[in-house]
Amino acid sequence: MPPSTPPSDSAPVRVRTRSWLRTVAVLTALLLFAVLLQWLSGAYRAEFGAFPDESAHFVTGLMFRDYVASGFPESPIKYAEDYYFHYPKVAFGVWGPLLYAIEGTWMLVFPPSHISILLLMSLIIALAATLLYRVLTKETGPVLALMAALIFLAIPVVQSSTGMVMADGLVALLDFCAALAFGKYLTSNDWRYSALFGAFASLSILTKSTGVALVLLPGFAILLTRQFRVLKKPSLWIAPAIIACIGGPWEYYSSKLWSGLHERFPIWSFAGNYTALLITIAGIALLPLIAIGFYDRVAAPALKRGADGKWAAAGALILSVWLFHCAVPAAGPEPRYLIAVLPPMLMCAAAGIGVLARLLPSRISLQHRTWGVGALAFIVFLVTEFSIPQKSYHGFDEVAERLESPEFANSVILISSEADGEGMLISEMAMRERRPSHIILRATKMLSQSNWNGEHYRLLYATPQELMTFLQSVPVEVVVIHNERTYRSFPDQALLRRAIASFQNDWEHLGTFPQRRPTVASTIDIYRLKSSAGHRRGKIRIELPYTRGHAIERELP
Repeated sequence: MPPSTPPSDSAPVRVRTRSWLRTVAVLTALLLFAVLLQWLSGAYRAEFGAFPDESAHFVTGLMFRDYVASGFPESPIKYAEDYYFHYPKVAFGVWGPLLYAIEGTWMLVFPPSHISILLLMSLIIALAATLLYRVLTKETGPVLALMAALIFLAIPVVQSSTGMVMADGLVALLDFCAALAFGKYLTSNDWRYSALFGAFASLSILTKSTGVALVLLPGFAILLTRQFRVLKKPSLWIAPAIIACIGGPWEYYSSKLWSGLHERFPIWSFAGNYTALLITIAGIALLPLIAIGFYDRVAAPALKRGADGKWAAAGALILSVWLFHCAVPAAGPEPRYLIAVLPPMLMCAAAGIGVLARLLPSRISLQHRTWGVGALAFIVFLVTEFSIPQKSYHGFDEVAERLESPEFANSVILISSEADGEGMLISEMAMRERRPSHIILRATKMLSQSNWNGEHYRLLYATPQELMTFLQSVPVEVVVIHNERTYRSFPDQALLRRAIASFQNDWEHLGTFPQRRPTVASTIDIYRLKSSAGHRRGKIRIELPYTRGHAIERELP
């Protein structure tokens, strides 16, 4: 009888290789699906203006790219102020630097454009979906795991966020990574997973202040696992030490900035809103499955012997994000703030499908029963919850192309709109030109004064004559007025229109846009102040009492 062949040492390597190749294939498929949804929503044809913060995120990432490409010419704060003077949508300090560092690095490799930056957004959210797939594959098998990942990408609030340049997708990815790391720690008590949790939590905080919700996660997770003995382990305290050293200083700095930007609301004032959002964010159709899975994998075990570490951490992430937003309502309730709870909620939904499958008659194999219940849940989601939110096009790309012509080289431009319209022009021009070039002024900053949310509004000029004197003193050569149907017209725009009407001989109407691709969303008028044509002199002072606490002032050459 021939001797038996010993197992090859390369067998585990081949298994791991196949697993990672499968993961790469799934990531590619999910990325293509996310890009398809972006394209169907019109994101690649629209400007960065679906939300006022979107253009700020893009311009700040572009600033990071230019700062690195120019060889770090001065201090970051000085460079940011100079950049703001030309493109006043820089938000450095208001949000953490991580998203901008990622954007800037990406744009050092790929061109700064709508397509490239939206591909980055789709890659980030596809990574979160792939991680969900990896976690569930071991629990439910690849078919149900892939179904959950596709549902995550297809949930309307996730689609909306992916179609914009926003931080919420990155926060969701980092929060999920942090939760899984802490779940591993509870299972193994290995100090490395505690350190990983601290690192991911710090990165989430360095992306956006909502990452602070992760500070609550260990307490909930320990309570759900009933592993109170870990409180005595030195390895547990590695995580808070890392967060305190990395995330803490940034959060302190950022919170001082945020304190003056907008009105704060009383604690728990949005508790009802966020509770309703938590219940409905994944869709009412999936809610029973989520509830069943949460009870089966988290609540019931926690009441008996203690939940498994991974599931306890998943449940703790849901509870932590919900409690944080209920208790720290810095702004109005928004569904995108809860995107971070969707991966653990879909883990619970997949577990709920498994529970229902086990209850069905056993004439069919458990695997086929699970597939059947999963397919039914997927169909119900598509029929009842799935839709593709559309992103509006406004025509600022045509305006930017017109103003990038040689006749307007290095001119001073005033844009009159809400924050989203101002940002759309600034981002469209910044991505097209050799920076810095034009000086773009925002009417909401130069003709009036208010905080981040438009509160404490104060008009700076009383009459058309006073306004004309200011425009000629800068001098402003081009005025762009955004006519939005849903636009809440501020008094400064009404005063600007009166100045143009009162001194019409001083103005030349250059056109109404868009012209190539008409849209019902808005129209944009461009006017030239004849006396300022070809001149660039004087002094520009931008008051920033709510952000920097001082003014930015520059002499024009």
